[in-house]
Amino acid sequence: MPTTPRSRSQARTTRSWILSGMDFGDTRRKPNFAGKIAVAAALTVMCILVLKQSPGFGGTSVFSRHETGVTHVLVTGGAGYIGSHATLRLLTDNYRVTIVDNLSRGNMGAVRALQRLFPEPGRLQFIYTDLGDPKAGEQNVFGERV
Repeated sequence: MPTTPRSRSQARTTRSWILSGMDFGDTRRKPNFAGKIAVAAALTVMCILVLKQSPGFGGTSVFSRHETGVTHVLVTGGAGYIGSHATLRLLTDNYRVTIVDNLSRGNMGAVRALQRLFPEPGRLQFIYTDLGDPKAGEQNVFGERV
């Protein structure tokens, strides 16, 4: 068999036959500024509504409200053995308690056990922070949370 190069009599088309009749000369999209502004405004309003309904946004914490006759005690190291037992005694005596601990020696299991014993909102608060870092202590403990 002689090896002769094959030649096609018909030229190959680059487009599929479905799209052959359409002209794709202008592929630029036209800007729709009014639509973009409307979508941005709708998303902004929706985000504001969702954030305002969340409990931590803009409202005061249960712990930041002052109640007559209720003492609020800050326990540092409250996730450790001694701190958790001191917290248990304070909660039993109807104090409001905020535990501040970095969990370097304590454990979260003690805090969870206290939270199960005293599930009422506003009785027990846990803040994970290191009081050795002045900036973190000021921001997390002495900010709006307490």
